[in-house]
Amino acid sequence: MPATLRLGASLKQLLGGRDEFSVEVGRSVRDTALSLGINPDLVAMVSANGEMQTKDYIIKEGDAIRLLAVVGGG
Repeated sequence: MPATLRLGASLKQLLGGRDEFSVEVGRSVRDTALSLGINPDLVAMVSANGEMQTKDYIIKEGDAIRLLAVVGGG
C-alpha cells in the first residue's frame, strides 16, 4: 500500500493544480518533494498522519503526508 502526499494551495499551483499524489514508501519527504519537482526549501511544514515531522521523515506504508508552503507577505 503506497502513501498519500497532499499539497497545500501554494504548492499545488507549482504542479498544475494537482494536490494529491500516491508516493513511494522508504524515501524521505525531502527526496519525494524533489522527485515531484518541488524545491524542499519552499516547504514550511510537514505533517504525517496528523503529527508534525521534519523533511527528513521517512515515508511509511499507508502514511498520509501533508506539505504546506512557506508564506510570505508584508
